[in-house]
Amino acid sequence: GTGSGVLAIAASLLGAGQAIGIDDDQDAIAAARENVALNPRARVTLLNGDLRSVDLPPADVVVANLTGALLEIAAPRLLRLSSNGGRLVISGLLTTEEQAILTAYSSRTVEHRATEDEWVCMTWAPTRIRIARRRSPTVPTTV
Repeated sequence: GTGSGVLAIAASLLGAGQAIGIDDDQDAIAAARENVALNPRARVTLLNGDLRSVDLPPADVVVANLTGALLEIAAPRLLRLSSNGGRLVISGLLTTEEQAILTAYSSRTVEHRATEDEWVCMTWAPTRIRIARRRSPTVPTTV
């Protein structure tokens, strides 16, 4: 969820070409709109809806501050949104939920992990784009 919108606002002010905040709670969207208004240089789009079904473009950086249970459920979507070489940052999970998250995101490598008390934040490395090499035709040789 976008909560107060602070992550989307920060992304915009730090130079993101497009910053989108999503939350399924209309009160959170209202609070985020107020905070965006207090930061007139921030260019943020706010959407009221469910992350799993809202139409979103792939992104260079995807930040998700959700509960561990929601991060686990949303793993396929978050991985897809950041699959074209994008970095994924997730937070909002507890240390007791970490193993389930590591399993849900096992197709990616943890690049950085930080904790504060019982809270965990992880950055997942971008996926590597593989390019098939063109094989040169084999030439039969005779000895």
